[in-house]
Amino acid sequence: MPPSKERSAWVITLAAAAILMVTMGARQSLGLFISPLQSSTGLGITTISLAFAIAQLMWGVIQPVSGAVADRYGPARILIAGLVVLAIAWH
Repeated sequence: MPPSKERSAWVITLAAAAILMVTMGARQSLGLFISPLQSSTGLGITTISLAFAIAQLMWGVIQPVSGAVADRYGPARILIAGLVVLAIAWH
């Protein structure tokens, strides 16, 4: 592989790893919010758990779709789009 392609592959890989670290941290810490959500909203644990379960399901469902889109349009564009969507969601 030429140096420019190798560097590009490393940049994409590191960007994907960074996104994965951030989203996995957010994903794995959801359980910490059940008690505060329950006390502040009055929702039951079942309702909150169902919302979290749907979020986990969507995480798994969208992965093959985003992989197919990345194959079609390139991983760099999809990584940037993922970062933008993540930033909008956290805003």
